[in-house]
Amino acid sequence: MPDNPLECDTPTASLDDPAIYGALDSHDMLATVEDFPDQCRTGLALGDELNLPDAYRTEYSAIVGLGMGGSAIGSDLLADIYAEEIGVPALTVRDYALPAWVGKGTLVFAISHSGDTEETLHAFEAARQRGAKVIAITKGGELARICAAHGVPHVIVPGGRPPRASTGYLLMPAVAILERLRLIGDQTAARRECIEILDAQAAEYGRHAPADANRAKQLADLLHGRLPVIYAATPALGSAAYRWRTQCNENAKVLALSNELPELDHNEIVGWELGRGLAGDLRVVVLMDPGISDRMRMRVEITCEILAPDVDVHFETARGQSALARVLSAVNLGDFVSVYLAFLNGVDPHGIRAIDELKERLAAKD
Repeated sequence: MPDNPLECDTPTASLDDPAIYGALDSHDMLATVEDFPDQCRTGLALGDELNLPDAYRTEYSAIVGLGMGGSAIGSDLLADIYAEEIGVPALTVRDYALPAWVGKGTLVFAISHSGDTEETLHAFEAARQRGAKVIAITKGGELARICAAHGVPHVIVPGGRPPRASTGYLLMPAVAILERLRLIGDQTAARRECIEILDAQAAEYGRHAPADANRAKQLADLLHGRLPVIYAATPALGSAAYRWRTQCNENAKVLALSNELPELDHNEIVGWELGRGLAGDLRVVVLMDPGISDRMRMRVEITCEILAPDVDVHFETARGQSALARVLSAVNLGDFVSVYLAFLNGVDPHGIRAIDELKERLAAKD
């Protein structure tokens, strides 16, 4: 199985036309993807600079991230990146309510880009009342106001873009904070490697890189007119696959599926038996981990052989030695792909009309 058998006979020429960006990209969403390395640099610096009370330098029984949508993905990524390093359970809560066990021994990251996400605010207040050690990451809003009023440590991140376009700001402060609290090891080398790889990807995948040498543009062309199915070859890339799916939803305005191995081999693979009638409408992208074990690589190969007679499968390998670099390189590629796919679909990647309507109708019933 080749690492990257990406086949694209004729890359879409329109993605090399500068006019397409001005015509469709009302808020320059592509620029927010291109500046992801700078976001990560800023996010790390904000986490490094946060004033952490001595009381936070203690032992924890669990780490919980509170958030919804594009604000929550940072918590998911954090748990995947450091799954083999953090010595306690780490999970994301996307809800108004907290699990009963969240309390004094829990480190809680409340992540709301707007600072006004109602589910996160409810869960944040519950965590604070239970005596959990809470840290907020937000651009402002009610969350920042409460933190300032009650002396809760909080990181204020730059605004001016949607939550899904602020992942570097929302994730990286938590990385720096975990490092400072010694819940993960020294990240000096991982930080450097990650930023170097993201810088390289910005040059390789950016708008000025021609389609015949730009994998992100090629993948967008492959997915155009199809339903993207994003599989993670290992659980370590599970949240990256989920990120691809949600970015296809919000940026490109298309349905998408995601799952991870080995779990999908115990359920979803069977669904392809009668689902093969849809094979012509699907494209599968498998996110490969360069640290994958021989056993898992064999599993991926066999899984794809079972699907391959009817399904177009492509492989993309994450980059880097560190988990931080591998996960974020996979995320970054997917972000570029989703914006280019929006352009091929003739839609503005910024707008989220259905979500806006939902919020408006909910507010009208308050």
